[in-house]
Amino acid sequence: MKRFFRSKRWQAAAAALLAAMLVSCAKPPSKQYYVLNYVPQPMAQRTMPNPYACVVRLKDFSIEDAYNRTQIVYRLSPYELRYYNYRLWAVKPTRMVTDLVFKHLTTVELVSGIVRRFDEGRKPDYEISGSIEALEEYDSEDLLFAHIALRINLTRLSDGANLYSRHFDVRKKVFRREADFVIREMSQIMEYILTQATADIDSKLSVEFGGTELGAPRFIPHEQPEFITDTVLPEAAPEEESKIEVLEAEE
Repeated sequence: MKRFFRSKRWQAAAAALLAAMLVSCAKPPSKQYYVLNYVPQPMAQRTMPNPYACVVRLKDFSIEDAYNRTQIVYRLSPYELRYYNYRLWAVKPTRMVTDLVFKHLTTVELVSGIVRRFDEGRKPDYEISGSIEALEEYDSEDLLFAHIALRINLTRLSDGANLYSRHFDVRKKVFRREADFVIREMSQIMEYILTQATADIDSKLSVEFGGTELGAPRFIPHEQPEFITDTVLPEAAPEEESKIEVLEAEE
């Protein structure tokens, strides 16, 4: 009988040891790295056929502390933010967004020169700056959105005059609960915002160079909606094209 109980205890100890070994050998999920990206398109309409004869300095964007990390943020409610452990930005969000703005401005050739530093060559005439207020996935159980909020400013450096300041708060529905699709929709939001901001800045620079300020496309004001927590909508087909919804945009 004693041998029987010893045998049982030995088997239990061996099973526990084996389970511990299996747990220690299990590999954690591999980290996935993402970056916002799109191919900027030439301006469909512009006030001047040629670039404005000026140099613009692009200042690195600032960011709210809650988003100033490489972990991708997802929101469950207006009051709760969480961070993915294995879904990360490939570069810091401030650098990633600023690089994307630089790429867009360089491609559309709105001005004769874009610099990142004051010592890169000719002294800049204007400065574009901005602040990132939200860069996140919003998960309301039934609905999934990509959400970006930021402000873009244009300053005349000769006297420090603020020529342009606009706040964008845009969300876009995501039809597949996969990280790739969330990042793709965020990228489309950035393209949408920067296309609008470029048209606005074109209008402001036209006045600076003796032209007339044309009516750049403006958003129709929308009431700020509540975060959706209990509304059930019909599930859309994965291939359905999602629409950009402007939550708020103001001068």
